[in-house]
Parts: sequence; structure tokens; C-alpha cells
Amino acid sequence: MKSKAEVPHITIGAWNMNGISFLKTPPEERRRLRALIHQQLSSAILHKHHPHFLTLQEVVRYEAGGHIREMVDAPEGYHYQSSISIDTARQNHPVKWNPIRAAGKWPHGAYLGQGNGLLWREDIHHGSIWDCSGEAMRAGAELRQEIIRIDTGLYTGNRDTEPRLAVVSHFFLESRHVLLVNLHLTTLTHEREGFPERDCMGTEIRLKQLDVILNGIVSRYNTWRAAGGAMDTPDRALWFLTGDYNATEDSLEIAKLKRLNFMDLCPRKGTGTKCSRGNLNAALTLDYIFAGPAYYVFDPAKVKRFLARTGREPLYDVTTSDHYPIIARFPLK
Repeated sequence: MKSKAEVPHITIGAWNMNGISFLKTPPEERRRLRALIHQQLSSAILHKHHPHFLTLQEVVRYEAGGHIREMVDAPEGYHYQSSISIDTARQNHPVKWNPIRAAGKWPHGAYLGQGNGLLWREDIHHGSIWDCSGEAMRAGAELRQEIIRIDTGLYTGNRDTEPRLAVVSHFFLESRHVLLVNLHLTTLTHEREGFPERDCMGTEIRLKQLDVILNGIVSRYNTWRAAGGAMDTPDRALWFLTGDYNATEDSLEIAKLKRLNFMDLCPRKGTGTKCSRGNLNAALTLDYIFAGPAYYVFDPAKVKRFLARTGREPLYDVTTSDHYPIIARFPLK
């Protein structure tokens, strides 16, 4: 008989890797930083916690030595895929890229890009989100994703209008259909810096982005399923909404998710997930992993009891970003 600690579960992580700071690092130091990032990624996250999925925000892609490289190389046992939201080929605004090129000593015209990334265990089966049967899904390095834009229109070179994505992936794990949404919501300049007007504007934008995610992705997909896209298991699709929300714990954005029956899988916040400016002390929480919809897919009381035993604080031993990774476990049975 299995003990409580052996309950089958999914382990998910989320980490904003602060790739823009990586691009701003001069070449010699950047090579050392890249090695340190991979060392901490492997030892402090993957080998220690063995996540099935690790969603990454603010990863970067760049041109070096005439070749396009990823900030992240897939470690042993994992596959990796990135989705670039903004790059020098499509949004080459000088206000965005010139300071980065200068600080990082990048050659003129070198390609630079920023977006979301995903690591998943190489034995996990996956497919299109429109695949209804687990038999149609296979393991492999090429992941078919749906990439949904949730930005605010024309990019004008500043953080306020930077393109944002919600990247949807479909996995089949322990006979469960799992829909994973990797997101990075907008944050405005001067938010949480003493300008209430900016805070209100940022909240309004993020609430609209959450409407796209909740209504235009989750509800639309579940409606399609209910209308005839039947699964080959009696279980309904399990959704995970994970990433950098740029919203604090007491914000309207997080309250909305909870009100609509999405459960925060990282209840132990420690001192937060985002470093205060100029030092490594976490000052507030901006990163979350939500599961849902509760009641429709799972019993929230049972999950809450499981989290009380298994929940953990952010991983404060990972120090290469201004965000700390978070790890969550979700019981499958």
C-alpha cells in the first residue's frame, strides 16, 4: 500500500530567467553566467525536484558566431522549446534594443529575441491540443503548441507595450489530459513605485489579459470539448496556468483567478519570488502556478490537504535571476 508521500502527482515549476540582463552582460562574463545558469538549473531545480514540466519566462535567443543559440540547452532527460514574443527581426525598436546591444557588446545586426520557454521530461507524451485520444500522442522533441497573443497592439519600444504570449501545450500523463498555459503578463513602468495611477492601469491591462486566457482559451476549449471533442478518458482536461503574472498576492488579478475556481498550488510564499532592486532579497510575489477549474476537474479540499503536506517555498538557492523559481505538486489520484 502506498504511503501519502507516494501519491501519484505532477510536479511543475515556473521561473522568470531575466534574459534581458543576460543579453546586457559583456561577452566574457556572459559565457560564465550561461554556465552558472545551467549549473543551477540542473542541480538546484531539475536534479533536486525532478519536475515533469518547467515553464520559463524571459528566455532569450541570440546570434553568436553566425549561429542562432538558445539561452537554455535541454539538459539530459528533458526536451526544450521556446516561443519568441519579441525580437529584432519583427520589433526592432531602437529604444528597446540599442541599450542591450551596447551593454552586451553585440555586433551590429546580430539577432536578439525574448519570449517563453518550456522544459519537459523526454518520456512524456504530447500532441496537438486538438488530439482527443492519448493513443494519438507521442513522446519527442517537437512539441505542437498553440501560441496566443495577449499584448496591447503596436509596440513602441517600452515595457508598457511589449508583446506578450500565452503558450498552450497538451500532454498526456498518467492517463490524464493536461493543458499547460505558460504566460508572462504585462507590467508597466513605475508600477509599485508610488504612482497609484500606474498601478491601476497595470491591473486593468492584466485583467483583460486574464479574460483572454480564461474566456478565450480555457472556456473556449472546454466548450469545444463538451460539444463533441470527447476524450478517451472519463476525466476532464486539467489546466495549469503558470508563469510570471506581475501581480501581487492581494491584487484583483489573483483574486479573480481564485474566484473563478483556480487554485494557487504554491501557498507557501516565503518572502516572495521577486528580488528587491539592487539586492537578492525577495520583496514580493509575482510568480504563480494555478490549477483548475476546481470542482469541475478536481476536489479542492483534497488538493488543499495534499499541498499542506507537500508545499514548499521558492527556491532561494537559485540566484542567477531577479526572480526565484517556484515548484508545485498536484495529486493525480
